[in-house]
Amino acid sequence: MKIDIAEAIKSTGEEFTAQLHGALPDIEFLGERYTFPDGVDVRLSWRYDGEGVIVTGRLDARIPVRCARCLAEFTYTIGADFAEYYKKQPEEGMYAYEDETIDLTQMLEDNVVINLPSKLLCREDCKGLCSRCGADLNKGDCGCGPETDGTNPFAGLSDKLK
Repeated sequence: MKIDIAEAIKSTGEEFTAQLHGALPDIEFLGERYTFPDGVDVRLSWRYDGEGVIVTGRLDARIPVRCARCLAEFTYTIGADFAEYYKKQPEEGMYAYEDETIDLTQMLEDNVVINLPSKLLCREDCKGLCSRCGADLNKGDCGCGPETDGTNPFAGLSDKLK
């Protein structure tokens, strides 16, 4: 996904806007692969400040994922606001632009990763899987009952609660 900044460079301080829809490459992060089968929607504005281009906006996408607790597949909707600075000769923490074009791809990928929760859950109160039989506890009790294995260092605490 790219934007042409030629007019912005000629018109210092003037703001330009666009709404884009396009593909974003798969992202590999912490051993997970995130795909964007429906692409991403981006609303953005940009202006040249005499030295670089300030790009602000919002990205929205739907990502197929697995729940961290019960492993069910679901679609996570991500919405992220961003504000980034692009320069021809960037300093640390900035993005670069070439000629009169900004490629938004790396910035969008970075903003997706930054805005992913540490654990993706199918719902806030997901009960997960039974540690003994692997049943999905969201569908009902599995019948295993509480674990009373004597090797568990906390097994004696259940007696204290009675």
